[in-house]
Amino acid sequence: MSASIRDPISAHHASYCERRVPVSRDVNLRIASWQPKNEEAGCPVVFVAGWVSVVPGWSEFLYALTQKHPVYYIETREKRSAEIDKWRLRTDDFRMERFSEDLIAACSELPIDTEEAILAGSSLGATILLEALKHERLKAKGAFLIGPASEFRVPWFLRWMPYLFPAPAYHVVKHFIVWYFRRFRVDVQKEPEQMRRYENTIFSAHPLRIKLSGRAFMHYQVWPDLETVKPPTRIAYASTDKLHASDTITRMADTIRQADLLPCESNKYMHSALLAEDVVRYSLDLEARRTAPGPPSGTAKARSAEPELELHSPNGPQGCLFP
Repeated sequence: MSASIRDPISAHHASYCERRVPVSRDVNLRIASWQPKNEEAGCPVVFVAGWVSVVPGWSEFLYALTQKHPVYYIETREKRSAEIDKWRLRTDDFRMERFSEDLIAACSELPIDTEEAILAGSSLGATILLEALKHERLKAKGAFLIGPASEFRVPWFLRWMPYLFPAPAYHVVKHFIVWYFRRFRVDVQKEPEQMRRYENTIFSAHPLRIKLSGRAFMHYQVWPDLETVKPPTRIAYASTDKLHASDTITRMADTIRQADLLPCESNKYMHSALLAEDVVRYSLDLEARRTAPGPPSGTAKARSAEPELELHSPNGPQGCLFP
């Protein structure tokens, strides 16, 4: 790994490096990693963010989490950082199956055993993790999912957009998409930070890749074989998050064998140091289960007290767990 690149979250308590890994013959992904200088660090955490999400949007969460755990942040193929041969820019190359295969291949390149790691992800990233965990294609100590997407609902009057508009037209269409999210899909009064993240992400997305992945996800649903996910799984969600419906989150928890729920007060909480505290506590829970195994409690409590981890957000919330 290269250690000469600037740390995007300025984590003075951890050493930072990044590398590119081949996940297929024509696709290389970027992996950023932080290794805490604390010798008593916990188990590794592999993190996969949402659709076209960027690291700065998770700066507060990552800054806190990297104080206690090594973190490997894998950027998926629709992001600008991915190196993709032009012959691999087709709709079929952006289907969910390809994303899950990418994740499995990327994890095989990490210097860790994923069976001793927590696999964490947000929105699309959480869904990719679920696909990889089905039938034990990827094994983990536990999974921590943040607002996983069960499907990618697109109103009938928008379904034509990924087909009709050429990729360069995205620079015009994105303004309409922002208006639609602000008007119909995000509670701007209760979740203003969520809307700001979406705006920043939509404006910075790779036009062709977001078009192709939008086409590919249009008919996807997570439910087939979801019951084959075996690792203990904690699912964080917020009732104020209109894009990730609470009823589908509950259905996921009911379907996955060892799942429990972590209700959170807002989407902002789900990007914060407070959520990092929840991941740290989940790691301790998993260790306790190993020594005293028992059924999951059903519902975990979101933390409301001040976090023990140091707070720092040098870049502010700019990314997104999209959609």
